[in-house]
Amino acid sequence: MKSSLSNYKLIFWDFDGVIKDSVNVKTEAYLSLFPNIAKETLHRIRNHHLNYGGISRFEKIPLYLEWAGLPSSSFDIKKYLDQFEIFVVQRVIASPWIPGVEEFLKRKPLSQKFVIVTGTPENEILEIIKELNIDMLFDRVYGAPTEKEKAINLTLEEFHIDKESSILIGDSKTDWLAAQSTGIDFLYKESELDEFSKQFKGNKIRDFLGLI
Repeated sequence: MKSSLSNYKLIFWDFDGVIKDSVNVKTEAYLSLFPNIAKETLHRIRNHHLNYGGISRFEKIPLYLEWAGLPSSSFDIKKYLDQFEIFVVQRVIASPWIPGVEEFLKRKPLSQKFVIVTGTPENEILEIIKELNIDMLFDRVYGAPTEKEKAINLTLEEFHIDKESSILIGDSKTDWLAAQSTGIDFLYKESELDEFSKQFKGNKIRDFLGLI
């Protein structure tokens, strides 16, 4: 990793847990979908979500329905996806900023490009960042169903930026794997809830206060 984020031409951003402190919002949303299942299954769902934060709900909800022993037809999955969206959007908007990140984003130099790569559905993340008045700060926004690896490769090709000049800021093993597979640098935004934080030995930050 370069000595400063200002030395990168392109910064990829995860959203939940990196820009907004909204990981708990998503956790509560998943658990609220299954109020009557066994506590052991709820615990399994919670741990899976926290350890695989970068995976989209389109993959998680069918899996959790299977674990809960509930019907998982396309109709059922859509019903749960709709419930999830209703629960999360305004709560994510209202959740706290990761300390220092709002100021960091708004000081973006003209020479640098910012791109969101998130497991949140694309239409939803576009709505959220517009409500937060930060949509104009991002040169591209990728959400589900576009996978992070694909989004990264598409951006590198579109902007003709070298991998060595690009970095992903993420808070999960999924994010790290996306950076690894595409050959770009990675900065881990630590999360006490993520088991990966105990394993990761690379560059990490707790917030953006020292980076403003």
